[in-house]
Amino acid sequence: MLKNSQEIRDQISEQRIKAQAIVDVAKAEDRDLTDDEQSSFDQLVDLADALESNDLVRAEKREDLEAKAKQAIKLQAKVDAGDIQIGSESGEIQNNFSVPVRAKSSRKLQAYDNERDAYVAGNVILANVFGNHKATQFCNDLGLGLRNAQVEGQDPKGGFLVPEEMQRTLIRLREERGVFSRYARNYPMASDSLFVPRDINDQTAYWVGENVAITESDADLGGAELIAKKLACLTKVSSELDEDSVVDIGEMVTRSMAYAMADKIDEAGFNGTGTSAYGGVTGLVSALNASAVNDAASGNVSSATLDLADFQNTAAILPEYSGSNNVWFMHKQVYWEAVVRTQLAQGGSSGAEASNGLGQPMLFGYPVVFTQVMTNSPSTSTICAYFGDLSLAATVGTRRAVRTQVSVDRYFENDMIGIKCTERVAINVHERGDTIRTRPIVALKTAAS
Repeated sequence: MLKNSQEIRDQISEQRIKAQAIVDVAKAEDRDLTDDEQSSFDQLVDLADALESNDLVRAEKREDLEAKAKQAIKLQAKVDAGDIQIGSESGEIQNNFSVPVRAKSSRKLQAYDNERDAYVAGNVILANVFGNHKATQFCNDLGLGLRNAQVEGQDPKGGFLVPEEMQRTLIRLREERGVFSRYARNYPMASDSLFVPRDINDQTAYWVGENVAITESDADLGGAELIAKKLACLTKVSSELDEDSVVDIGEMVTRSMAYAMADKIDEAGFNGTGTSAYGGVTGLVSALNASAVNDAASGNVSSATLDLADFQNTAAILPEYSGSNNVWFMHKQVYWEAVVRTQLAQGGSSGAEASNGLGQPMLFGYPVVFTQVMTNSPSTSTICAYFGDLSLAATVGTRRAVRTQVSVDRYFENDMIGIKCTERVAINVHERGDTIRTRPIVALKTAAS
């Protein structure tokens, strides 16, 4: 018999309680765990982790599908009753409700494409987080789930089902804001670890004479391991917000969570040092071999002193890869202080172009992509730009999509609500440039003096 998600959570909790009991006995007796105790402890923890990463995920997906099926039936019943109308062009079900007009002082939406989606997301947040009666009725009328993902039975800290409008916007905002995931190779992960193939060296071809045996050679194949880590962000909203601010609530919370997650992945991918601060990720700044890094000319120690030859020499050490899509990565400030300055000095851009806007930032015919997690004011011996195809150099794996949870007591003294967003991702910069074959991306470093 299939177990539901709550039963699996109870089972996970039971295993962890048993594991903690073993530790508590050893602590009470002021001793280390015996070999048998350690073995039992490891088995209980492994079982709990396996249940959480496999059985629980499958159960939640199954329940999500069941909930959507029930919602579809409920919506169809409203269609039959004439309460909901079918869109004449798209064929999608249009919910029969109107979005209240916001005050003229309300700012323009930045996250959502329209106020309707923000209104739906805001009502789900109001209903689940604040227990707002009107928002709860709105969600029930549309068949939107309320608090379907409890945390070990603690109701005030339960998660809630993110509506399709909010999930779709979260994903889009992360992709728009996040640079590393957008340009790296992406893999879905069915388990917490995954090996993805990588070609280290090609086979060798030989000129051979007639009736001469051909020398055998093999391609040098390898694998890059992806190990999923939990990424989380926590944001606060005022508990005084109500239905008058419903659109702004959906807008603010969705954008805040999406941007926070995207920036954290970018920080790890570009700046990771392998420490816990970056989820154990070794990013480009620490991963690249010295042969993949071009040092600027002596004296060029900042954005104000770099010259065009420094960027030119960086591009020169990038090998040619068939089908590669090379771009430059740098902070926006570095682009304007170093690239645009040198282009204007060389006559590459006119004063009118600089004044009216240069359109898509370009350097040597290749697009420039801004990533604000990189340094904006490089000093001596600092990597300030990358050039190449990130999809050939790094892989991002997704183990579990975004999950939300709320707490009404975390910021109780401030009269605020905490909203937490988590996902499980893996990042591996596997091509580090120690050979020509493994150098699909290179870097520019300012001079040491």
